[in-house]
Amino acid sequence: MTNDSNTENSTTYQTTCNPEEESVSEELISAVAALNDAEPAELAVLSNFIDPEALDALFGPRSSGIPRTTDGQVQFKYDSYTVQVETDGTITLHEPESATSEN
Repeated sequence: MTNDSNTENSTTYQTTCNPEEESVSEELISAVAALNDAEPAELAVLSNFIDPEALDALFGPRSSGIPRTTDGQVQFKYDSYTVQVETDGTITLHEPESATSEN
């Protein structure tokens, strides 16, 4: 995971996964756990913010196994982060400065 930028208002972290072979929701949980030096079970429940199965289905291969060929992204709030997931498996986490200074 990389710390891409640190602006006056937020800190941005980025990681990637292969949505055709990996679960986007599991990679997201792993990334947030690493950022917070916590176990995944200690984090807020992802399904309170977004449906993890729908997130995985949106970026994973079609039920026929054929990879998706469209470009897209979804953005949502997860705990103190604004999360953006892109078709290529890029997961970007924006953390407001106020949350960064509390950690």
